[in-house]
Amino acid sequence: MEKNSKIAVLGGSGLLGSAVKKVLNKQGFESIHSPRSSEIDLLEKSRIEDYLEAERPENIFMVAGLVGGILGNNTRPADFLYQNSMMILNLLEGIRKFSPKSKLLFTGSTCIYPKENPQPINEDRFMCGKLEETNKGYAVAKGLGIVACQLYRKQHGLDTICAMPTNMYGLNDTYDLENGHMIPGLIKKFLVAKRDNGKVTLWGSGNPRREALYSEDCANALVYLMENYSSEKIVNIGTGYDYSIKEIAEIIKGETGGECKIEWDSSRPDGTFEKRTDIFRLKEIYSEFNPRSLKEGVREILDNKREVERILQD
Repeated sequence: MEKNSKIAVLGGSGLLGSAVKKVLNKQGFESIHSPRSSEIDLLEKSRIEDYLEAERPENIFMVAGLVGGILGNNTRPADFLYQNSMMILNLLEGIRKFSPKSKLLFTGSTCIYPKENPQPINEDRFMCGKLEETNKGYAVAKGLGIVACQLYRKQHGLDTICAMPTNMYGLNDTYDLENGHMIPGLIKKFLVAKRDNGKVTLWGSGNPRREALYSEDCANALVYLMENYSSEKIVNIGTGYDYSIKEIAEIIKGETGGECKIEWDSSRPDGTFEKRTDIFRLKEIYSEFNPRSLKEGVREILDNKREVERILQD
């Protein structure tokens, strides 16, 4: 990408999209457009096509999607399947018709991999086993997006690349306790418990292990891939190390400075026991990649007064 390249960030108001824009701005890119859903509804094919025909961006970061935690995925699986599938299919067809020189970076998720895997999980595990039931709709949609990018690349010559980030958290996250992801939910629970002198009840046993990738670290990798990578092979973006959920809870409790009691509700599902990504391919491409620790990332969120106020107001 040139510094004056026309860049579109679809989903730019979300956790990852806002981080991508931040990284692009830091690196001096001058022409960044991030249309809101009111401008381009990715579920409406004609709206996407009108945008692409008018703007013809040189680079497109597709980080938009319907996202949520275990509860959201369990209660709205068809919504997750339909909306995430149609967004990427509509976008690819629009690019094919009206902006075939655009380079597209599609972000999926490591939930595309089977429930049972050798650890760490490398990219060759895609489509090699049964999916975790708690997020099947989302995983199938993201897997469809990968295959679609590969087929549009093969048949129509589009420059499409696919990156699979692991569990993310960071500034501008969604702190919805019912539909959000684990780490932002934990941050909110511990801040509220500290404020109200309450306790924190968490799902499952606390024994499953999870990676925790700070959104700006992921965005750094995405921008690097957009500039330096072109292949049908998907690329994991993770940290290469993980924590038990109990460890994650204790780290967040420690950083918030609370003394609340933690209770574990074993009647609730744990989800996949372990899901640590193999980032060997990413490190081959981007050897300088060095994501921060969970403690560093949580501290960065809590040091942001505006973010903490937003967490407690939601």
